Amino acid sequence: MPERAQARTEPSFERMARAARRAGGMLGALVLTCLAGNALAASDPALPEGNTKVVTKSRLGVWMLREDPAQPRMNCSVKFVSSSKNPPGLTILGPTPKSAHAVILFSGSDIPVSSAVQDVQVELVQQDLPPTRLPAKQFPRQAGSPDGVLAVPVGDIRQTLKSMRDRENNMQLRMESTTVFSLDYDGLALARNAMLDCMEGRTFAGQSLKEATAEIRPLGTSVIKGQAYFKGALLAAKKYPPKGSQAVGLIWMTDEFKAWYEQVKRDQKMPKQIPQAILKHFMRTKILDDKGSFVFTNMPPGEYLLITDFSYERTRNQEEVIGRTDVYTAGGRYIGSNNQITVNTYAFQEGVTFEKRVVVPADGQTIEVSLDKSCLMGC
Repeated sequence: MPERAQARTEPSFERMARAARRAGGMLGALVLTCLAGNALAASDPALPEGNTKVVTKSRLGVWMLREDPAQPRMNCSVKFVSSSKNPPGLTILGPTPKSAHAVILFSGSDIPVSSAVQDVQVELVQQDLPPTRLPAKQFPRQAGSPDGVLAVPVGDIRQTLKSMRDRENNMQLRMESTTVFSLDYDGLALARNAMLDCMEGRTFAGQSLKEATAEIRPLGTSVIKGQAYFKGALLAAKKYPPKGSQAVGLIWMTDEFKAWYEQVKRDQKMPKQIPQAILKHFMRTKILDDKGSFVFTNMPPGEYLLITDFSYERTRNQEEVIGRTDVYTAGGRYIGSNNQITVNTYAFQEGVTFEKRVVVPADGQTIEVSLDKSCLMGC
């Protein structure tokens, strides 16, 4: 069996940034900054837009409510989407037809990996309050996701919601004295009311995701979809980004963006704040299957730069001298020695980043793209 070297764990879009730099100057760093700063930039075709509504948004992130019109009072949830880099996740799930118990889910890349669901103890740390010990369940990471998940069961969800503060600064979860989750949020008072209304069977009158996105950028009816993959040599197998990962990003290359970016290049420094009018140009989406499929919906006509960033597993053989064997003639005379060699196979993660320009000539079109990089003679 191959030995596993330490996996490469650069933050999402870090290598994408380097690829974008090859397109010129500081564009890569702007990719990171803008994607981190735009919590509504993600395009997730698996998320029913009509059933998910924006409750409130601020510079820290967005609270969204998920309703289930087919089962009033059931399946309600609110989720905070942070605008920080590598954002942690906080989701409050209400009762379902299968369970009367509510759950608070904490997700993040610092939560340890678990091979199976297991019971753990966590410590909740909040400013100006004593730490609180809580029972939790630790879940394995889903395929393609960089995040671990901790689930804290809730007895009385209504009382729990009322006890939670509207704003938290550096709220933490610790496991064995190690911080595995940290989050800043605000706006919970509005999210709490929306959640309570949902559990009472009242429909929330907020914006849908599509309506909220339309305030940030113009929407069209075009679709950009395709597959992302890497092929390292002529006979090599295709390597696909993991299902569920946010491995494909997009920059809308309008004249407005190009003019702004040219000014950034002339200034030769990163702006302290990215204008909201520029943030709308950055989007990302999730990989839909094991073949690297992705889709961006509601796109207006225009020019786009697609960028993908992911890691795949490679193996490498390495010879190691583990000893020496002396060699003698039949008469017992020493004539030299030979190395005793073993060959170890190591598995490691290799990162790739590449991009492709795409043009949507008119609204209402579906553009299919092969977002690929092939190195016929090896990379």
